[in-house]
Amino acid sequence: MGPGGDFDLGDVMKTLSGDTILNLNFTLTVLHTLKIEIPPGGNKVELLPQGGWQQWLQGSRLPEKLSRDQIFLISASTPFKMQMTCQRTLGDTCAIANALGDEVPIDIYVSLPNGLGETSGASVNHKPLLVSGIGTDHFRATQYVDRTPGILHFEVKKTDVEHMLNQQGVYKGNVTVIWDSEI
Repeated sequence: MGPGGDFDLGDVMKTLSGDTILNLNFTLTVLHTLKIEIPPGGNKVELLPQGGWQQWLQGSRLPEKLSRDQIFLISASTPFKMQMTCQRTLGDTCAIANALGDEVPIDIYVSLPNGLGETSGASVNHKPLLVSGIGTDHFRATQYVDRTPGILHFEVKKTDVEHMLNQQGVYKGNVTVIWDSEI
């Protein structure tokens, strides 16, 4: 430090005491990220049996379940929780219903990419999303993830599919999934 050194502040700024150490104090502000991107059309989820309805229509066996995986992109560097709200609630999960009001539960699960996990460090794979928020109330970022795919899994179980097939009409309902950094 000083004239001819790595830090040469000019002749006007010669060190008065001959110090060779320069102390700099920095104040940094870290802004964390939590951003979710749903692909176009991803706000509408159609539940189907594996292989489509054609097998069942041709007299085959009852579908094991109705399901759909919805991919989302997540960017995160901060802890967050996940919750959901439902147009119709059945127990601690959401429901879909026909025009006559006949309801069946729809189970919703989440899988998160590597770098996001539970506070214990466990990965998040097919973790149930519940209306109460139990079990999804604290996820943490072990590393920054940027636009990395996660999956929301929507399922109606076989017994409920059988019930639906004995009713009339289309079943539908609204589910809102919330990613919240305010823990």
